[in-house]
Amino acid sequence: MTIYFNTPIKYKRPEISVQDMVKFIDKGEKFLKLNEQELYDAIEYINAIIISPDYQRSYKSTLKEESTIIESLLIGIPIPEVFLIRNNKNQLQLRHVMDGQHRLNAIYRFINNNFSLKGLEIRPEYNNKKFSELDIDDKIKILGSNLSLLEFESFENPEEEIELFKRYNTNTKKLEAQEIEMVTYFSESNKYISKFINQLIESQDKEEESDYYKLYSIYNVTNVRNSKQRNHQEICVILNIIENGLIDIRNASDISKNFLSKKSEMFKAGTDEDLISLLNEFEGFNKFILKLSSEIEFPFSPRILKDSESKQNKFSIGLAIVYATLWHYFVIDINSPNLVEDVRSFIFKTPIADPDFKGSTTNLNMISKYLFEKNCIKESQFSSLVWKNREF
Repeated sequence: MTIYFNTPIKYKRPEISVQDMVKFIDKGEKFLKLNEQELYDAIEYINAIIISPDYQRSYKSTLKEESTIIESLLIGIPIPEVFLIRNNKNQLQLRHVMDGQHRLNAIYRFINNNFSLKGLEIRPEYNNKKFSELDIDDKIKILGSNLSLLEFESFENPEEEIELFKRYNTNTKKLEAQEIEMVTYFSESNKYISKFINQLIESQDKEEESDYYKLYSIYNVTNVRNSKQRNHQEICVILNIIENGLIDIRNASDISKNFLSKKSEMFKAGTDEDLISLLNEFEGFNKFILKLSSEIEFPFSPRILKDSESKQNKFSIGLAIVYATLWHYFVIDINSPNLVEDVRSFIFKTPIADPDFKGSTTNLNMISKYLFEKNCIKESQFSSLVWKNREF
């Protein structure tokens, strides 16, 4: 796809103290933790900085790399320019980090006493010290240091923003494509996805085994998958299909991008994302998945089709799409004794269960053809599934 920059790119280059930067990041962190239904005062979030949509990020920098950034502030070496993009929703003014996430993370975490300095060679006397343990002169030196910003105005075309994001993301720790989209296509729906995954992660530190505790394993949330934004993409795909059904999109990354971009357009326009209704559907969907898990340990695993599948494969995005499709088009009686049998029958009417199918199991157009043309799913009889009379 060719990107055309038809209007001049507007930007400015201010300087900001580390102390003020931390205050603006605090505003962004506070905004990300708001509940979906919670009202907020736009004035409270003026110029808030959002480092990433995920307020409990998986850090990719080592402690030594982060410590070196703090050492530069102590010595007086300038920190490379940080790139921001404004993302305004009516009066609400937010700024997202295009380039400089690791620098800002290191500074923000250190000032909040999240780590001690390690591996410093130029100023080794600071090793093993947290911010609270520094002398007052050193604290003032860090907080009073100025950071250079390159701040872009909001883009009308999000594809232009993504193009700049790719060009300016010059750190050695490259962002994943999904991570770029999660930052660029910001919305209340986007924010909820990160919050939901964080709740799954946090549930593992609690004593009681809640639904979140179980869903953590069911959705196969791991450090590696989460750092690569796999879990985020999968939830985007599920939510898009739950809400819109089998739209004509051919792969998981485009299904996710379609969902994020549409919700972002609504967010920027100040229109209702219909998030509460979608979350009610997603809550019901998760209860359905939890019910399946009472009989099938990993319901998203291909083992539901054949036991010979590797136990290591706990999550198939193709199966996730099939379950979301089932939820969109059918009323499901999760208490029916025939639920698992009916679900298996439904799966076997999709390409994912066809041994002769050679295409992509995330091609929604092909899934639609299998269900509605080849297997006439509306005419099938199930004990626990009732057709909703939806268009397709």
